[in-house]
Amino acid sequence: MNQENIESLVTLTKDYYDGPADQIYRTIWGDNIHLGIPRADGRSYDHIDAMEHTNEIMAQSITLNSDTKVIDLGCGYGSSARYLAANHGCRVTGTNISQKELELATDRAAEANLSSLLSFEYGDFHDLNYPDGSFDVVWSQEAFLHGIDKNKILSECYRILSPGGTLAFTDILVRKSTPESDRIKIYDRVKSPDMWDVDDYETSLTELNFSIQETKDWSEHVASSYGWVRDRLKENRSALLDRVAEDTIDNTISALSFWVESANAGKIGWAFIIAKKPHCVDS
Repeated sequence: MNQENIESLVTLTKDYYDGPADQIYRTIWGDNIHLGIPRADGRSYDHIDAMEHTNEIMAQSITLNSDTKVIDLGCGYGSSARYLAANHGCRVTGTNISQKELELATDRAAEANLSSLLSFEYGDFHDLNYPDGSFDVVWSQEAFLHGIDKNKILSECYRILSPGGTLAFTDILVRKSTPESDRIKIYDRVKSPDMWDVDDYETSLTELNFSIQETKDWSEHVASSYGWVRDRLKENRSALLDRVAEDTIDNTISALSFWVESANAGKIGWAFIIAKKPHCVDS
């Protein structure tokens, strides 16, 4: 994959997140813009709480403490980074290509009195500007789907991890059996060039010398997450009209409905993968 193609995609993705999506995400999702796993307590579905629960499950699955250096790739508005710093005392570097998201993440860190533990800076995960072995944990949530060269992204994760370090990430999947016509519609909503299935990630990780520790299939929660977002967007449609074009809102509602249908049909999935870099790495 040549550098020109990567730079073109990064620009397209940046325009997506710095454009109307920014207003929609802030209004509907809030600061946490991820998928959610509901708590098994019988309460009605609350996506805000479900997203927080996802952070809890991910964090509890790996080793985190005040000595842990974490990088959050595709950090959004910094909600997950703040969660890790506040609850585990980690030092977290959040990277993103959206300037609007980085600015809000920095402001939110200051408001939470967490600036000493958090930093947010521009970073393209195809080519990260950090030395080898800089971090103990690479964390990412539903970001790699935007990458044009996912092997390169995972290779960068391996490079910046310290020996014995952990890669913990979630991503939205498109199943291999999904027809090409459906793939095009699925990709278009998030301006993705290609979305992998779980075995694509596992194959690439293994080839890069990662040791896969755990893979969790969370696909059952995709439809409820995006159904909640679609319904809140419908409810807030009028309030958004002074900031977002009407056709953009309606096209987004339609695209979200297609994602919900595709998830219910088993075409879109979601997985959490934990992989480790070996303690002893050949030089």
